[in-house]
Amino acid sequence: MTYNIKITNDNSPQAKSLLLMLQTFAMDYNFLQIEKEDEDDNLSDELKEELDFRYEHFLEHGNEYKDWETIKHKYVLQ
Repeated sequence: MTYNIKITNDNSPQAKSLLLMLQTFAMDYNFLQIEKEDEDDNLSDELKEELDFRYEHFLEHGNEYKDWETIKHKYVLQ
């Protein structure tokens, strides 16, 4: 099982203290990993382009799409 803990502002003294404590624990416990992640780097450029394309298509052709409730009632709640 994997647990994720997000610290969204690492500039505060409390966040810095917590990060230092976790990094110290990670040296002693091999099951603990600390990874810094930039929010902007989560998606590849190709995926960002595809999502932009799909969003633009939705804006221009919104009437071609069905909402989740319609799909759910048709397929899930039969």
